[in-house]
Amino acid sequence: MITQLTFIFLQLADFATTMTALQMGGREKNFLVSHIMVIGSLQGLILSKVIILGIAVAAVLLRKHWVLRWVNVVFGGVVLWNLVVIARLALRAHVA
Repeated sequence: MITQLTFIFLQLADFATTMTALQMGGREKNFLVSHIMVIGSLQGLILSKVIILGIAVAAVLLRKHWVLRWVNVVFGGVVLWNLVVIARLALRAHVA
């Protein structure tokens, strides 16, 4: 259960930090997500989260819990990277 809750938290954190970075002038670096975002930043990001949620549900139903744990590690890194990007963008805006 904690793995699933961690997954949900990390997806929300990724969504929030990605939208914040985009609003501050950052760009999406994930090749697949950036291609989905041609329909719009918000819409593309929501669609990418729906896709990853589908993968997570499939992993749970197939009892492949290691997949969810691995995804959590990856998204933990993504959220940390997003926070670094936000800090850099904030510093750039402050200096300018």
